Amino acid sequence: MGIRGHAWMIDRAMARVLSSKRGMAPVVAVRCHLARGLRVLPRGLALAILLALAGCSTTKPKVYQQLASAAELSLNPSNDGDKPYLYRAPDFDPARYPMVLLDPVVIYGGYDAQFKNVAMEDRRIIASYMDDQFSQAFAKNRIDDSTPRPDAVRIHLTLTGIEKSTPVLSTLSHVTPSGLVVNGVKSILGVEGTAFGSVIYAVEILDSMTGRLLMAYIAKQSADALDVTASFGYLDAARAGVRRGAEDLRNMMLGER
Repeated sequence: MGIRGHAWMIDRAMARVLSSKRGMAPVVAVRCHLARGLRVLPRGLALAILLALAGCSTTKPKVYQQLASAAELSLNPSNDGDKPYLYRAPDFDPARYPMVLLDPVVIYGGYDAQFKNVAMEDRRIIASYMDDQFSQAFAKNRIDDSTPRPDAVRIHLTLTGIEKSTPVLSTLSHVTPSGLVVNGVKSILGVEGTAFGSVIYAVEILDSMTGRLLMAYIAKQSADALDVTASFGYLDAARAGVRRGAEDLRNMMLGER
């Protein structure tokens, strides 16, 4: 059986397990489906996939101590890998705030920032891209002036870390048959693609009238593991992560509005 056939068998096995284990947490169900799916692969290929998954060393977000919300943030109880740290006021209802004031993105300068080997110019490029993408996400609900109003939140974004992609390696890992299988598994698990970079940032949402903190979280985003278009430039996966993060925040705040 070819690589595509094995990948199809993994997908079918995972789908069956997920549909039959509705009471399980998503991560547990996916791990179970992954374990069953790997059994249908040749031993060498299954071992290669497991080694690729285990060998991924990526930067883990942290609670950045110079954030205004640092004292409020704690481990996300939902075990959300994209948002490992979260604070939410018990009475926060996004539906009460249909309008948004967006502060300019700030580049974090604390000692615990995670910009290893990322030049200041590249940090500015991603911060500017964040400004553009989050502004576009809230285009219909953004207030251009900074005047507080009772139906608006103020959203403060802080860029706290960037991981650069390894362009040649990340592209090759997405066009070879074994690389497609490995990254297919990573896509299902929701983890970064091979040699993909990422962006890490903080979101702080405040009542625009009182300045009260309503919600805050640390997020890490990257491209989908199968998105080969994000493998060409060393900042492309980080840019894709910004787009995903902007869409995620908009959906959380506004839903279908």
